[in-house]
Amino acid sequence: MHTRTPGTSVALGSCAAIGGLGLLGLLAPPVLADTAQQDLRAEQWSLEAIGAAEAWERTEGAGVTVAVLNTGVDDTHPDLSDKVEIGGDYTGQDLAPGDEYYGANGTMLAGIIAANGHGQEHTGGIMGVAPAAEILSVRVTPEADDPAAGAATARADAVAQGVRHAVNQGVQVIALPAGDGGPASEAEQQAISYAVRHGVVVVAPGGDGGSTEPEYPGGYEGVLAVGAVDETRQLAATSSRQENIAVTAPGAAVPTIAAGGGYTEADGTAAAAAFAAGTAALVRAEFPQLRPQQVTEAIVSGAQSVGGAQGQPGHGAGLLNAPGALAAAEGVAEDVPPFDPDLAEDDGGLPIPAWTLWAGGGVLVLALLVAGVLVLRRQMANPYGLPPREEVPVPESEAPRRGAHRAARSRK
Repeated sequence: MHTRTPGTSVALGSCAAIGGLGLLGLLAPPVLADTAQQDLRAEQWSLEAIGAAEAWERTEGAGVTVAVLNTGVDDTHPDLSDKVEIGGDYTGQDLAPGDEYYGANGTMLAGIIAANGHGQEHTGGIMGVAPAAEILSVRVTPEADDPAAGAATARADAVAQGVRHAVNQGVQVIALPAGDGGPASEAEQQAISYAVRHGVVVVAPGGDGGSTEPEYPGGYEGVLAVGAVDETRQLAATSSRQENIAVTAPGAAVPTIAAGGGYTEADGTAAAAAFAAGTAALVRAEFPQLRPQQVTEAIVSGAQSVGGAQGQPGHGAGLLNAPGALAAAEGVAEDVPPFDPDLAEDDGGLPIPAWTLWAGGGVLVLALLVAGVLVLRRQMANPYGLPPREEVPVPESEAPRRGAHRAARSRK
């Protein structure tokens, strides 16, 4: 993912006040006092593009945790107040919020997914796709401009470990980082399969190389790969043209939060994947009984066609649409009985929810009880186990005839 102002924060509140010129990318430090009551949502064309406001009439993602596997998340940003849990750092750097080279990219993605503004009634700042969702920050990659990045990326298993850690923490959605152009990793594929088996929706950037070849992690099986479009809803020039890209989402000049408390813009398929991760959180919040494949199918089914480009490599089913995804998920959920999320928290690696095993076990126990009652009744009818009596046929001449005695008495 790229920012339009690397290493700096854009004071969006000030931009909005200058003749409505929009996001100018001013190289100025953020001033929270100036933006505390600014409503920056008017600048968020990306939320309008995916129909977020309409989706919020049904759910804002409460009860769902999204794991952001990236460079870390600044949990002190006012638009993420009290909703970020800091997980492990698998890069080997052991950095924390506030450290240099910590959280620039990860914070931007977290803002797209779940920022909930600040100030009176949350009218200031940025809103994410699922503003009521929680964030688990898992650091698996260093910042691109970190001089120690080379040594950190030597830990090839960082993403795989981060995925397993997030699953074990009970998240419902995982947003993977952009790839480095390397080959597929068996360890990463196994970790993703582990996540899907345990009911976690996995979303990844489709890739920013403009290539038609699979790029990882978006190319792994079980991952919802997302391409990027600009404000005109056209495919971004650098967005990959892969066959496995399922949908597109805003990924150019996307307003979001910045580490350190300010605001900035994000570009790339990582930003687009964050919109899909937020939408997955909305679906999981409204329909917790759906399995990961059903959630991703609902997102794909609910996508909107843009200029008839759907189905073409890199476009997938079309532009991500949050209310469309919820509507499609509702149709699927009608045939899936609700269940206690606590029972489905750990499916033991099985491809079916744990509640189905409980239901099946109950039916089996009932059948065994009925069979036991029938056997007991038969035993009580013949407690000594004697063989059944054989009916000996009686000759017709010896068989008693109805009314014979009455006829004899009449003759007397």
